[in-house]
Amino acid sequence: MAKRITMADVARKAGVSAATVDRVINRRRPVKLATAAAVESAAKELGFYASTLIKARAEALTPPLNLGFVLQKESKEFYRRLGASLDDATAALTEFRGACRLLFVDELSPNAVVQAIRELSERCDAIGVVALDHPHVIDEIRRLKTRDIPVWTLLSGVTSQDVAGFVGVDNRKAGRTAAWAMEHCARPDSAIGVMIGSYRYAGHEDREGGFRSYFRERPSGFELVQSTSYLDDDQGAYEGVLDLFAKRPGIGGVYVIGGGAAGAVKAFREEGMGRETALICHEFNVETRDALIEGIVDMALDTPVDAVAKAAVARLANSASTDPRELGNAILPFDIYVSENI
Repeated sequence: MAKRITMADVARKAGVSAATVDRVINRRRPVKLATAAAVESAAKELGFYASTLIKARAEALTPPLNLGFVLQKESKEFYRRLGASLDDATAALTEFRGACRLLFVDELSPNAVVQAIRELSERCDAIGVVALDHPHVIDEIRRLKTRDIPVWTLLSGVTSQDVAGFVGVDNRKAGRTAAWAMEHCARPDSAIGVMIGSYRYAGHEDREGGFRSYFRERPSGFELVQSTSYLDDDQGAYEGVLDLFAKRPGIGGVYVIGGGAAGAVKAFREEGMGRETALICHEFNVETRDALIEGIVDMALDTPVDAVAKAAVARLANSASTDPRELGNAILPFDIYVSENI
């Protein structure tokens, strides 16, 4: 007959005393959240008869926390991946019983972002948002601060002192890195086109500023043409690049800031420009990976989605009970892909 699992067995497995296991089961005295989680894990692994009760007790000891996230277009693979990572990171919280509330905004407008933020503010303790830098968005962040609901910006910041903080990569450094690659990949003394997703994304402007500042500091024969906005999607990038080819025959390079790299790749492929014109872009996905192998894309800079999600969830969770100024921004390193390291 199999040995009956006792509280003493659970205690040994969890590295605590039998009295601590008894406190979790019967709630005689409070225990630390990490201790309750260890007891729950040990009970479940050993098959202790009261494991279900222990789980319920451990969950009761864990304060509930609703985290809201406003992301851009759900049709884009990048934001679907980010949403899934945010959900996983929230579920992995140990000090809180977290719930992840996701809203995708398909319309690239400040009013749509504000509406999503307001909807989440009615049921969330803290909010993370991929936002346009617009007065309506800034005003909504200010309003939520007066209600003690911290709002963190993800990927792209906003010019507001009321925002709790920023989680993402150093966009200016990403732009300068793209410029370094362009300098080494584009034909000397050629024109370079810059495609910007949206001028309302502060992150995109930071990338463009870094890109242009790199060339300003170095005497070269490159001509940087006026930037063109393409609404940060594949179709816009496709049409924008084709228009650039038509207006500037023989262009030496194109830098695509933001999403939509697949559209740029499609235009390059149709026009047979892969070997003649350098292409530096953001996002590493199926399309850009294939284009790197083909020699169409020279470098892809990518945001580490899982790392951003974990950092965002940690800051939102802690800012619900801690002054966000004590937590600080999370500036994460971006990934770089070329044909030789994929």
